[in-house]
Formats: sequence, C-alpha cells, structure tokens
Amino acid sequence: MGLPKLGVTLYSFNADYYTYRYSFDDCMAAVGSLGPGQGVEVVGPQMIRGFPDLSPEFEARFNRLVERHDLRPSAYGAYVDGSRLKGQYAPRDEQIDYLARQIRAAARLGFKVIRMPLSNVVLEDMLPYAERYDVKMGMEIHAPMTVETLEPVIEQVKRADSPYLGFTPDCGTMCHSPATVYARRFREQGVPDKIVDHVLARWQDRVSSRVIAEEVAELGGGKLGEVMAIESGIYFGHGEPEALKEILPHIVHVHGKFFGIDDSGTDSAVRFPEIISILVAGGYDGFISCEYEGHHWDRDLDALEQIRTVQRFISGRVEAAGKQA
Repeated sequence: MGLPKLGVTLYSFNADYYTYRYSFDDCMAAVGSLGPGQGVEVVGPQMIRGFPDLSPEFEARFNRLVERHDLRPSAYGAYVDGSRLKGQYAPRDEQIDYLARQIRAAARLGFKVIRMPLSNVVLEDMLPYAERYDVKMGMEIHAPMTVETLEPVIEQVKRADSPYLGFTPDCGTMCHSPATVYARRFREQGVPDKIVDHVLARWQDRVSSRVIAEEVAELGGGKLGEVMAIESGIYFGHGEPEALKEILPHIVHVHGKFFGIDDSGTDSAVRFPEIISILVAGGYDGFISCEYEGHHWDRDLDALEQIRTVQRFISGRVEAAGKQA
C-alpha cells in the first residue's frame, strides 16, 4: 500500500509573491529546497500570466524549473470566476469554456489533478473534458463547508463513478480550535480580551459566525471584533476527520491547510494527527499539498520555515501510521 506524498501549493507564498520578495522562480526554488520529489501546486490566476490560457514561454519556463528543482506537478488550482465581470454573471457556456481552457493548461504542464471549485458546472459539464485530457478533477471542500454538509454532492459523485471526478478536502475544514496567530493578531489590533475570548468560546460551541458577529456587535466589540467573528467561520471548520471515510475512494488531492506551528511542532488549529491516520489507513497515496495561511494575520512569519516544520510533523505521522496500517 502506498503512502501520501508531500508537496506545497504556491499559494503558501502569497505575501512574499505579492510584495515582490519572491518571484515565480523563487517560489519554485523554495519548494525544491524542501527535498527531492516535492509536489508543487500552481494556482492559475495567481501565477500564470495570460490565465486562463497558457503561453509556450510559461510552459517552457515551468518545465525547466520542475526539472531544475526535482519537483512533481501535483495539482493545478482552477477557478470558475462566474462573476468576474462586474455586474454580470457568466453564462454557463462561458463558464464551461473557461474551465475547459484551464484543464487543457493543466494537462500541458503535466498535472494529473486539477483542483476545482464545487459547482454544478463541474458536476454536470466538465467530465468529458477531464477524460479527454486525462486530468482528475478534485472539487475543493473548503470552510465553512464540511464533508458532513455535502451529502447530495457526494451522492452525485458516487453515481458518476468516474476516476476523473472527486474531491480535494481542505484540512482547514477540520479544526479543534481557531489558530493562535489569528487570535493574537486581533488582540494586538486592540480587540478587547473579553471579545476575543467570546469569539473563541462561541466557536467551540459551534455557533455560526453570523450569529457570533451579531453577539459581538451587541457587546460593543466594534468593527474589528465583528471581522474576527466572521473570519472564525471562513477559516476554521468544525468538520470531523472521521467523515473523510465517506469520500476516501473519491479523494484525488488533499490541501494540507495550516496557519502556524505551535510548541508541539504541529498546527495550532488543524486536527492533523486524526486526518493523517484516516488517510493512511484508507490507502490514500496522493499528495498532501501544504498550504500555509498564517500570512493573513502575521506577515513576519517565514512561510518556508513554517512549511518545513509542518512537513516534518506530517512526514513523521505518515511514517508512524504506515507502520500500523
């Protein structure tokens, strides 16, 4: 039985990339510095000039960097962008064409998986394109969604019964608490301790972020307090790792979302030990693409070092779980 492989989504370097600290080449080199055979996930609209189309120049550049740094193309991050034009919503045929061009681009770059949005267009229209270009579609399950809330979609995927249609679960949907870096940032910005503590406690009570925001407003928490409340639902999901068993045969990629390493060497929010045990026991042998998102609240943390640390933890857990499987 194979074991999960490690990789990185270049979205992890968001802050470095948008502030010009890292170029695209630097992002690829950073992933390569983690060791040979690392998976690399590229986010189309973030990194590819001319997106959703692919120029021969970018294709050659990407292939050159993959070879230079001994990388493995793991997943291409696609977007449907149905409302990308202000005041308009793209007709269905335009959405299909937009996604089909991204599937073609993924195939040309050597990706066998494309991370897709969870949408009816993907479920109902894109399978022939995925089959034609030999690219598996993994619809992302992202907070505030959880596996438990998607039973109708799961049933559709089961009925399709195709290796080209499945899921990309995001580990941020399965948290034991909001991240330390998130709470610290709002305290530093002046949100009163009683408001921060209220948000954290109500998250543990599984209260919706909308209701928490209303409570914060009534408590006089101010606009920042309300932002904190809303973000508690956007980034930190209440899903149970056990629910992954329902979709294990249909998982084509995993987003190893994390927010910041604590003293134990793992993330302060995500339930990684349980997630990894279930993936390994279930025979998942695709990529876990580490996705660092602590940059939302702390730009001073080094994304690469955060990834390096969490990969050491995940690698150890995978090895231990593999011995027990």
